Amino acid sequence: MYNPPDSVVVNRIQRAFPSDELRERARATNLIQRERKLDVVALFYTLSLGFAAGSDRSIQAFLERYVEMADCDELSYATFHGWFKPGFVALLREILDDAIENLDTGQTELTGRLERFRDVLIVDATIISLYQDAKDVYALDDDRAGAKLHLTESLSTGLPTRFQTTDASTHERSQLPTGEWVAGALILFDLGYYDFWLFDRIDANGGWFVSRVKENADFEIVEELRTWRGNSIPLEGKSLQAVLDDLQRQEIDVQITLSFDRKRGSGASTTRTFRLVGVRNDDSDEYHLYLTNLDREDYRAPDIAQLYRARWEIELLFKELKSRFDLDEINTTDAYIIEALIIMAALSLLMSRVIVDELQKLDATQRDRADDAAASSTRLPRRRCSHAVERHAHLIQLYLMLDLGYELPDLDSLLLWSSRDPNPHRPRLREQVESGEFW
Repeated sequence: MYNPPDSVVVNRIQRAFPSDELRERARATNLIQRERKLDVVALFYTLSLGFAAGSDRSIQAFLERYVEMADCDELSYATFHGWFKPGFVALLREILDDAIENLDTGQTELTGRLERFRDVLIVDATIISLYQDAKDVYALDDDRAGAKLHLTESLSTGLPTRFQTTDASTHERSQLPTGEWVAGALILFDLGYYDFWLFDRIDANGGWFVSRVKENADFEIVEELRTWRGNSIPLEGKSLQAVLDDLQRQEIDVQITLSFDRKRGSGASTTRTFRLVGVRNDDSDEYHLYLTNLDREDYRAPDIAQLYRARWEIELLFKELKSRFDLDEINTTDAYIIEALIIMAALSLLMSRVIVDELQKLDATQRDRADDAAASSTRLPRRRCSHAVERHAHLIQLYLMLDLGYELPDLDSLLLWSSRDPNPHRPRLREQVESGEFW
């Protein structure tokens, strides 16, 4: 048996997703007792690294990678397909939830404008396109199918802190809980979460928020937080929409009042005062408006706009999931397989982050030995590292399997198994031409 050289990356993956723990979790399901050919660790690495190892994320492609690594060429497609049942999906969900809660990249320090916050949490959702036949479970509208991925990303770690899937018609706001998890954190929203009650709950739980403002939003201005020289238009006591088109100042910084239900559906309203800031966009000559509970003494209007720019990080994360891990190309209508593949895409992302973290640590150690003062972030940027992981994911999986005690597969047998026709009784074109009936 070939023994590969020691790898800190392989060791780090094993620490993040311990084999013994994966098998122990799997024993709690009936899947392991029924399926003797299933090695849950080999299957986990096949799926999580298989998302990055090639452009084909079909069940057939995953089957071939599993057989290649686990050396079980008697495994049929039907048997492999049958593993994707509720128990296995629940197991994957448990592994993902545990990874979200416990994985640590070591990159938790926030500086500059962000050093005040325990963390910056970016909340958003995206739609995953599905085959139309899946609309009974994952409805987008009457004629289309789609799942919606609800995600919260930690800016300090680059990892998701919340990952939930629903059908695409579910509103974003309904999937965002409120509570003590916001304490000490800055929450960044797009307009899908525009909700005054939500803003009040964040403030009441010791968190901060920055949200874009709807174009037609109108508030009563109760106080100006910045005064302007000359014949500037007074804003106190005015409504926002009544003065917005006439303003020429570069910034707006005011206190406004807003009303909302004290409790959902109670009909009993309450009024709160929050800060509204606006920064004029030079290209469009219009204001970008934001609601926040951050103080002007700490963050002026341009600072608020700059903080909100961090929300773009979650768009990049969605782009990574959809492009690098092909999350937007799920070629099945089976609800359990859809759910399993979405979860595995998230686990692939987390594994990629774990590997990138280890590569950055390895690079920093090597530079320390060489007295190289260059910053690690400029030497190994996260997305370049992720591309490297993608290109070599198949090799990473091979090293992991060898570390688990598997041997290199019999190449001849593997190629022979992969080449066999799964439908040998279906007549080929030449056979039809030679002896088929004439129509």
